[in-house]
Amino acid sequence: MERDLTQGVTEYWLRLPSKYKEKLAQIRVWKSLRMSTDMDDIWVRGIAPSQLNSPEIRSIPFKKIYFQHENALFLLGGNLPEERLKTSLLWSPIHKALPVETPEYNFNFFELDAKIGFNMVPSSQERLAVAQLIPLDVLDEIIPKMPAIRLQCLNWVIIEDKALLIGSPLLSIPGKTYWQNQNFLLPAGYDFEHPELSTYFNKKVNQNGNDMIVMQTDHSYFKITKENIQKLTISGYRLSR
Repeated sequence: MERDLTQGVTEYWLRLPSKYKEKLAQIRVWKSLRMSTDMDDIWVRGIAPSQLNSPEIRSIPFKKIYFQHENALFLLGGNLPEERLKTSLLWSPIHKALPVETPEYNFNFFELDAKIGFNMVPSSQERLAVAQLIPLDVLDEIIPKMPAIRLQCLNWVIIEDKALLIGSPLLSIPGKTYWQNQNFLLPAGYDFEHPELSTYFNKKVNQNGNDMIVMQTDHSYFKITKENIQKLTISGYRLSR
C-alpha cells in the first residue's frame, strides 16, 4: 500500500509562470503567504490545508501545487519527487511582493439603487452559495413548519418584502442565491469583471467593514449593516412578522 506523504503537511507550495502573476491578486491579502521568483516562475508558500480547495486557489489557472517531504517537493497527488527543496529562494510577504496598482475611481454611493463603478459578468465557475433572498410570504408558509435544528446554522435580515438568509446549508426552497467574496454577496453564476480589484472596491465601498454589500445583476447594490443580521429562529421569525 502506498504511503500518504501528505500526512502531517502543514503548508503547500504553488508554482505559476511569471507571466500569469496577476492571477495571484485574489490571494495577496492572505498574510501567511510568502512569494519568491525563480527564473520564469513564481513560487508561493504558506498555503494552509484549509485553503487548498478554496475558490481563490482553484480559480488560479496554469498553477502547480506541491508539498514538501523531507528535502524534496512532490506534486500534489504524486508519490515521486518533482523538485529539490528550494533553499536558495528569497521570500517576501506576498502583499509586498505584489503591490496593488489601481487607477483612481470616483465613487458616489448614496442610494440603495445606486450604480457602482465596476461590472459583473457571467461566470462558469461553480461556487458555494451562502445566502438566498426569499419573499417573506414564502417563508411565512415554511418557517413555522421547519424543524428548529434545520435553522441553527442560518442568520437572517428583513429587506422590504423579502428576507436574506445567510449560512450553510441553505433551505431547499426557491430564491435568489449568492456567494461571498470578502464583504460582497454576488449572485450565483456571476463574478466581478475584474476580480483582482475586489479588495480595492471593498475598501472603497465599505471603509469600516461594518456592512455586507449585496450585488445585483444590473450592477446596482444595497448594503446591510452586519449588526442587523440575527440568528434565524422560529420564535424570532414570528416576533418579527
